[in-house]
Parts: sequence; C-alpha cells; structure tokens
Amino acid sequence: MPKIQIHTCRDIPDELVKSLRKDGIAMVDSEFTGLDVGKKGTDRLCLIQICGKDSNEVYLVQPNKNFETPNLVKVLNDTKIQIVIHFSRKDKSAIENFLKPDCKITNLFDTKVCSRLARKYSNEHGLSALCQEFAGVRLDKKIASSDWAKDISEYSQKEKEYAAGDVQHLFLIKTKLEVMLKREKKYDIFMKCMEFIDTRIELDNLGIDKIFDH
Repeated sequence: MPKIQIHTCRDIPDELVKSLRKDGIAMVDSEFTGLDVGKKGTDRLCLIQICGKDSNEVYLVQPNKNFETPNLVKVLNDTKIQIVIHFSRKDKSAIENFLKPDCKITNLFDTKVCSRLARKYSNEHGLSALCQEFAGVRLDKKIASSDWAKDISEYSQKEKEYAAGDVQHLFLIKTKLEVMLKREKKYDIFMKCMEFIDTRIELDNLGIDKIFDH
C-alpha cells in the first residue's frame, strides 16, 4: 500500500473541493473532546478528517476558534457529494452543531448502519473489524483517546496517522458493503435508515435513547 500523505490545515483547499465534486464522494470522520456533542452538550468538535477516492491523501482539518471552514462546509452541504461516515450519529451531530457557515449533511452513507444490515454473519461492526475484513488492515485504536483539542501543530505523527486511518479505508469498505447490501435486497431500508439519522440525533439531544423498547 502506498505511503499515506497527510495534510494539516484550518480548511480544505479549493483543489480538493473541485476533486470531491468531480468524484461525487467524500470520506469523513471527526474527533471531539468527548461524546457529549449535542446542541446542549459540554464537549466540542476538535478535528475533521476528509479524503476522496484517492485514499492515500488525507486532510486533517482543525477549524479556527470560530469554527469557520467555508470550503469544507461547501463539500458537506453539497447534495451531489455523498458523505461517507462510520457511525455518523455523533460525527454528523458535532459537525453540524459547530461548523460555520451553517452546515447540513443530507447525502449520507453510514458504513456502520450498512454493516449491521449487510453483514448478518458477524456481530462486529466497528471500523477496526471492517478494515480487517475488507482492507486487511489492523487499526491501532490505542491513540483514540488522545488530546485532540490541542493545536494541530502539536499532534504527533502517530496521532496524525491514527486520525487519517479512520477515513483512509472507508471508500473501499463502502464499495464492498454496498455490493452486499444490494445483493441482500436491503438497499431501500438502508436509505430509510439514512433519512432517520436526523431524527435519531434529535432524540439524542432530548436525552431519549431506547424509545422503541418494551
């Protein structure tokens, strides 16, 4: 596998915006100070990772103090660009709550939801399991709890590589899962799940979890 190129920035360059619009797809992840990232949450967004089909070139975006990332928001808001995220429930909530100008992801593909529908032969649907199965790569999750709030210039190389790894293999994973999903005739229900994500986030913001349980 070619060595990954990692770029650090406060917003993505115009060239990447053009490339992602041409391909119609972007792989995205984010890091926070904690998991309480709802509208009334106490945690904040620290980092957004993004790459295109060329998964060996990843951009790590740490917004300025005002969370202004106009180019990144252009991509996330573009209905013609499919945004691929693994377990989008927290990432989508954090990204939309913090990034400016107003950010709203509508063309979403969640690989974790897709895995739960398509991979009934497994109970493991985390990113590590999917990377192992589809890309033959073992992710080192020891760095997941790093201090992502520090300035990006202070990130170690291992922290940068960990962050980049969370999006590097998503295009391959998404491609293989989508084939399985269509084969199992579950694509339509998957799309309905994607439409429900916003409602699930609203329930999170209200502190409601097991609303459909007995």
